Amino acid sequence: MPDTRPPHAPAMGASRERNPRLWAALLGPDNHRRREAARTILALEAEHEYARNLLAVLPTLALRQRAAAGEALSLLGDIRFSPPYYLSEMIYVPGGTALLGSEEYPDEYPPHAVEVAGFALAQHPVTQAAYQVFVEATGHRRPRGWGRRGPDDAQRNMPVVHVSARDAEAYCRWLSAETGHSYRLPTEAEWVLAARGAGGARIYPWGDTFEVGCANAWTRQPLERLCAVGLFPAGRGPYGHDDLAGNVWEWCSSLFWAYPYRADDGREDPGSDEPRVMHGGSWRSRPLSVRCSARQGEPPTDSFDVVGFRLARDS
Repeated sequence: MPDTRPPHAPAMGASRERNPRLWAALLGPDNHRRREAARTILALEAEHEYARNLLAVLPTLALRQRAAAGEALSLLGDIRFSPPYYLSEMIYVPGGTALLGSEEYPDEYPPHAVEVAGFALAQHPVTQAAYQVFVEATGHRRPRGWGRRGPDDAQRNMPVVHVSARDAEAYCRWLSAETGHSYRLPTEAEWVLAARGAGGARIYPWGDTFEVGCANAWTRQPLERLCAVGLFPAGRGPYGHDDLAGNVWEWCSSLFWAYPYRADDGREDPGSDEPRVMHGGSWRSRPLSVRCSARQGEPPTDSFDVVGFRLARDS
């Protein structure tokens, strides 16, 4: 018996097996074909199934296909983030001993232990979609590179960049007022605890050896651009956080002072104009700079195309 369903019946595009050409276009190198495929899938009302499939196959994809999958997710409407705020899951980090620093580099010396209370940290850096809600609600300065309507549709699930520490703090204040939860930037000690684990001295969030498939960083086969958050699940930290290494440097609340770290010595002064600490490295960073202990500092009013931020919240 012939199939009499109308052209836009969900079954026509309900899986990648039924439409291998659409699937190939979503993962291919051609941006135009990727957008056309996403429009077709949206018309077929099969976007959620395709999005789930894309997320499921991420670990098996080559780096450039992985970046294409991230853009396809954004075009379909990334199912990991929901309106009205498009927030990441806040993952609890139990209190414990954070091991900061290393023996090898002056800015990281001396290595030392810091006791940190339990707190919550976002699974991903703040995305462009999430930051757009803030910009539209408050009239805050738009990040450089956005169009009149906001970020590109294929980049809404990428970390927001070209935001200063002051911009990040303004976003945290607005989100706290909107939701009733006290959002903020993580301290340097909190960030390191989330990346290394309590008492841990691992070099990278996933272990002691750099692995190409664990981070968007500059290697012999670099991706060479910003990508969607969460495309490297093998590189998750000890508590389940994505992208603690690579993709974007992340602002911390702490001033870029010499170690040892002490929360009560003035380095957590939010009003200071001294440089702030960043951690994590970016897509332009060598493996050396995406180590858990690697740190750098920049003025809180400056913004860069390789720097974003991640939300923290008291437990």
